[in-house]
Order: sequence, then C-alpha cells, then structure tokens
Amino acid sequence: MLRCNGVCPARAHSGLLGLKIVVPHHGMRRSTRPGSRVTIRVMTSTLLDHAPVAVAEGLVHSADGTRIAFRRLGSGPAVVFVHGSVSTHTDWMPVARLLANSYTCFAMDRRGRAKSGEGVGPYSIEREYEDIAAVLAVAKIETGSDAALVGHSYGAICALGAAMRHPVPRLVIYEPPLPAGGLIAGESLPPYAQAVAEGDLDTALELGLTAFPHMPPADILALRVSRAWPRLRVLAKSWIRELEAMDAQSADLTHYGEISCPTLLLVGSLSPEHPMLDAARALSTALPGMRVEWLPGQGHGAMRAAPEMVARLIRNFLAE
Repeated sequence: MLRCNGVCPARAHSGLLGLKIVVPHHGMRRSTRPGSRVTIRVMTSTLLDHAPVAVAEGLVHSADGTRIAFRRLGSGPAVVFVHGSVSTHTDWMPVARLLANSYTCFAMDRRGRAKSGEGVGPYSIEREYEDIAAVLAVAKIETGSDAALVGHSYGAICALGAAMRHPVPRLVIYEPPLPAGGLIAGESLPPYAQAVAEGDLDTALELGLTAFPHMPPADILALRVSRAWPRLRVLAKSWIRELEAMDAQSADLTHYGEISCPTLLLVGSLSPEHPMLDAARALSTALPGMRVEWLPGQGHGAMRAAPEMVARLIRNFLAE
C-alpha cells in the first residue's frame, strides 16, 4: 500500500475536512481541489460485476471538535449511511457498493469506533445528531446536492433525530429499536455492563445479543466463530451508553411527525415483535405518510445478508 501526504487546511461545516483518496489499479494522484488535505492510497474494491470502485477515506470534525471518519464511493447524488451499535461503516459497504454507480455514498463511522474520535465529556445522543450533520455538510460540499440519509438500528434512531434538526430530502430507516413497546435493555443492562466491566466480553455479547435484538442462539453461535466477533468484542463497551440512550427515548413517538420529507421504513419479516415490530407500528402512526417495505426472509441484518434486496429498495425509493 502506497501513501503520499499533502496538508493544507480546508473548512467544512464545524471543522477541518481531510480526504484520503483510494484509487483502483496502480499509480498515485494528488488532489487538485483548492484547500484540500489529502492522503493517497492504492486499493482496489469491486462491485459484483467486477467493475472497479474508487473508495475515499475522509475525516470531518463535528460541532464539538470530535473527529468523524467516513468512506466515500460512487458518483451522483449524495447518500449518507449511518450504522448501528457494535458495528462500523462496514455494515453498509455491501449496499453502498451496489448503489455506487448511481449515487455518491458516504458511509460514516459513528464516534468511538474505527478512526472516529471518542469525544470529550459525557456521552449524549445529541452529539450523534451533530456528527451526522457534519457528514451531511461534507456530502453537500463534495457533490453539490443535499444528501439523503439512511440509518440502521441505533443509527436509524440517530438518523431520525438528525433529520428533525437538519432536514434531508429523503430518509431511509431500517428497524430503529425505539421503546414504543417497552424498554430495550431494561433489567438486562446491569448484567451486561457487569460482564463488560469484568472483561468477560464473550459472555457480555452473548447476553446482549440474546436480550436486546433477541438474536436466535444458532445465529449467535455462527457469529461467535465468524471474523466479525473480534470486532464486536472491541465495541462491546460502547453498547452500554447506546442502550442507555435507547431506554431514555420517549415511548411516545408522535414527535417524529415533525419530519416532513419522504421516509422509507425497512422491516425484516423475521425480526422480533419487540423492539422491532412494535416500534415499526408506532412509527407508522407517527408518520402516516411513511412507506413500509418488508424484507422477506430477513431479520435485523439484511444489509449484509441480502444487500441486493436492500439496495434495490433504497434505489427505487431515492429515484422517485
């Protein structure tokens, strides 16, 4: 992997924008965009049809100065993707690669993971809204268009909050675990937090995956032997603050009626009643114009399990 650094400051929203351009094939090039801070690497990423896709790594500083990292790929109108708990931008990359021939996709890493900073002071979901706003601002600078916003799970809750404060042209949310039918973590949170504090991350994750998204035992076992498990261990502690934030959300979702843009809700046909389906019903009442699309044979992770299905639904919705 080759690297070449050039630095000069550039203002983007509340902070400095730095782009790390990843180009397919061999060779290096330097950005000619005025005021850019650029690192260039060589990497090859492919779509299913093997067409090369250029991936750029970018950084922007949020309103409180926290560094927020993202991946950018494709061309066309902008779309910002927000991942859920115990995950990173990689959850959305299979879908982003499928949309890259029509859209400029920005897959962000929420604060506290990958190359995004942790932030200072107590955690607050409001900072997540500001982080999304910072990436939305970068997307507009880079493409000249207001970005559509797509969020999954806790990232969908963050996307809803961001859209209320920073209107977007279109919004896609995939199973936000809102407490419309009761607390998300509740009494299961203390034993999870204790296991994390004791360093027993495997037990903590088994407890959490069973109690919070209600993952079947067979799926947890498959996950434990997958390459994703070490990443979940690293992010296990961050789940505590996000679960606390979920339980702190109002069970009354009528305030989301302030969102006026066209909205699409994705729901897996295999997802549990609580907290996925009861939240979906409550959101449908709060946003009567919202479209609901079911993902047949899928649960809470169709971005990875069935990216073609998810990409098709998002593409059709954005194209309207």
